[in-house]
Amino acid sequence: MDAFALVAGGAAALGVAFAAALFHLLHARRALLRKTAALEDTVETLTDRVFELAESEERHRGLIDAQGDLIVRRDADGIITFANRAFGDLVGAPAAELVGRGDTPLVVDRSDERREPDGSRSIDELVATPTGRRWIAWRHHAVLDGDGRPEELQSVGRDVTDRKAAEAALAASRARAESANAAKSRFLATVSHEIRTPLNGILGMADLLLDTGLSPEQRTYAEAVKGSGETLLALIDEILDFSKIEAGRLDLDEAPFDLLPIIEGAAELLGPRAQAKGLDVATAVAPDVPSRLVGDATRLRQVLLNLAGNAVKFTEAGGVTIAAAREADQLILTVADTGPGIAPADVERIFGEFEQGETTFSRRHAGTGLGLAISRRIVALMGGTLSVATAPGAGATFTVRLPMTLASGAVEPEERLPGLSVLVVSPSPIEREALTRRLSARGADAAACSDPEGVPADTRYDTAIIDHRLGDDGVATVLDALKDRVRRTVLLVRPAERPAIAAWREKGIGGWLVSPVREASLVMQMRAQGEVPAEGAPEAEGAADDVPSAAGGPSLTILVAEDNAINALLCRKLVEKLGHRPVWVTDGRAAAATALDPQAGIDLVLMDMQMPDYDGLSAAKLIRAGEGEGRRLPIVALTANAFAEDRAAAIAAGMDSFLTKPLDRDRLAEAIDRYVAVTTTGRGPAERGTAKGRR
Repeated sequence: MDAFALVAGGAAALGVAFAAALFHLLHARRALLRKTAALEDTVETLTDRVFELAESEERHRGLIDAQGDLIVRRDADGIITFANRAFGDLVGAPAAELVGRGDTPLVVDRSDERREPDGSRSIDELVATPTGRRWIAWRHHAVLDGDGRPEELQSVGRDVTDRKAAEAALAASRARAESANAAKSRFLATVSHEIRTPLNGILGMADLLLDTGLSPEQRTYAEAVKGSGETLLALIDEILDFSKIEAGRLDLDEAPFDLLPIIEGAAELLGPRAQAKGLDVATAVAPDVPSRLVGDATRLRQVLLNLAGNAVKFTEAGGVTIAAAREADQLILTVADTGPGIAPADVERIFGEFEQGETTFSRRHAGTGLGLAISRRIVALMGGTLSVATAPGAGATFTVRLPMTLASGAVEPEERLPGLSVLVVSPSPIEREALTRRLSARGADAAACSDPEGVPADTRYDTAIIDHRLGDDGVATVLDALKDRVRRTVLLVRPAERPAIAAWREKGIGGWLVSPVREASLVMQMRAQGEVPAEGAPEAEGAADDVPSAAGGPSLTILVAEDNAINALLCRKLVEKLGHRPVWVTDGRAAAATALDPQAGIDLVLMDMQMPDYDGLSAAKLIRAGEGEGRRLPIVALTANAFAEDRAAAIAAGMDSFLTKPLDRDRLAEAIDRYVAVTTTGRGPAERGTAKGRR
């Protein structure tokens, strides 16, 4: 029994243990199943994530490849860690195969490396590819690790072959344009020289002819020849100026100059042409305009002559007024005319190149249509503006506004005629308005009328200005009307009316003014007491005296180096008329030999720039090289070329000054007089005696 119980108890214990073990196994199985399910979920999630990452990488690579830019990363040893398809195409291999390799494209040419503000480096390289040579613009920048140290180098490149080709084409086009401009400039210089050379002879010989005794008919023909030549010369100058402006080679000189002589000189130069048409030319400069400014006087004179010349050309009745005023720091120049005016649609058009005020074949006025275009561009180069106010039938007023720079030591004008009472009697509204405007601006009490009937009956005046165009009877009537009511009378005449002055002086006229009236003459006549002529004694008509003008000064021996026989004749005759002795040679080698020959006794050289054998530049260098110490022979260049580089070349070769053909007697005299003191100071007694004997 005990044994059975023992076995039964053991079996029961074993069953309990087995049941417990089975229970644990079942529990563990359930736990394992749960973990397995969780792992399966995790694996599925990871699989999805891997798929998403792969898809994202593919999209990213697709975007990178779609850009067209080349992208490559390299480690510190230059081994590729990443490359896109564009880089693979560049080196001729699939991008995936490049990873782990050190492939680099073959570089044929490269630019200088540039450091960018963000620390990256840029460089352009011409590389050889399977499809040909391509220009690649690279941008290299470092990729940092977590500690901020460079780990890899990322390079991004862009194909700029088309841009480089466009740049090369642009450079070639620019070079061709510059070459064409240079060729055009050479052509213009050549044409200018070839035209100016015979034109120099035409104008010069016409001047010499007009200095001789001619019949009225002969003088008319000679003046027509000279006038036509001057028109042709102006045309050449306009074309040359336009070509310089187009090429950007028109440089401005900055130097002190007096404004009043420029304005009055323009009026006096255009006066004969205007008066031949029955027009008046007057000037009016406000008293607050500084007398001395800094700028390019030559170009400013050119602008005024262009504007005033056009005004005279297109005006048939009335006249032209050239005025200057001041607004703050600006100089305001105006040219007003009483011409036909300009239609609104044509106001801007006339400032274009080769545009005419008249556009039909029946136009009455000749010209190139360049004057206004050149003037506007010159004014723009000066920092100013050129505009016009006009209406059909109401004339036109061209206005130039320029920044005003005072010259050092410039004196501000003052009102110089305070309280002076003046009556202006003139049938010309242009003269009346201009004179009363100028007098009033200087503090005078100015009144005006157009005829003797308009003279106030009871007013007394300090001075009366009476226009000779009233006629002899009109002038006499005004004098009678003002008898005992005016202290002084001044007769206003045109240059051709000067012979009438003597007769009127005997009738009580105290002075006279010549139109266009100079400011200094006007003020002097207004302040004068008694008889004070403003413009010098009346000149008698007739041929000019042929006596040399240098008779009162030292006579020089002047070497004329000129290969053109006509120009040489003209130059020699002008030298003789100025009281000097010319010596003529026809080439540069002879010029240098004669200039350096002590027996020739040359005092000054007039050197043509273009001559056979040796040109003027070479001859000047020979003279400078052969001169002894202590003496420098003055050399004046003569050329038909009007370009600044010609002047610079002449000075660089050792010449002292520069005269442009056609040769003008006054400019030649001025050039010679400039060196009279130089050429005579260094002479010994024997040389001075020789010079005296040449007179």
